Amino acid sequence: MSNYKNTIMIALAVLLFLYAAFISIVPAIKTNSFNTKQFEQKCYDATSLITTVESIQYKVKPNLKTIIIVKDLELKYIDNQPLFSAKDIELTSSLSALFGNKFDVKSLYLKNVKYDDQVLSNGENKLAFLPGAFNSEVFGKKSITIIPGEVTVKNFDIKYIGPNTFKEKFIRENTYSKEEVKEFLSQFYFSHVNIK
Repeated sequence: MSNYKNTIMIALAVLLFLYAAFISIVPAIKTNSFNTKQFEQKCYDATSLITTVESIQYKVKPNLKTIIIVKDLELKYIDNQPLFSAKDIELTSSLSALFGNKFDVKSLYLKNVKYDDQVLSNGENKLAFLPGAFNSEVFGKKSITIIPGEVTVKNFDIKYIGPNTFKEKFIRENTYSKEEVKEFLSQFYFSHVNIK
């Protein structure tokens, strides 16, 4: 009887060791092998946006929540005009964010954000051209599924730029609900992106 008990305890210990190794080694490998230049090029190919990023780090918690930390992300239009930048981004998702095409956004935290909302002389928002041009196949995915979650933004600087207008708004901190984020994303009709 004690032999079975010992065998079960040894098997359990091995499983726990493998689990601990998985949640520490896999994110470390993903972080260390992440190629920022390749990522920037893929973003450009997928969106026609000039993208720069300082670093991306992956973490997996014992409950399998996956944390993706992005430093100094900047997006510019093809004419080099600014669109969006954030000094710090922390995305909490599920393990599928590391391996699959599904991003279950548990929460998203952004700090020191700048967003330029540009309206062209014909009255169309410059951002409106992005969704139709998005190509997920650049990332090896036929489609991407996003399940929006709560978004918190701290130090949010927004510029509204039109043919004859300019307004600026600063928000110290605001949290947008899952429903608000889903409504915002759903209005764009991104190609090959499912908003759940």
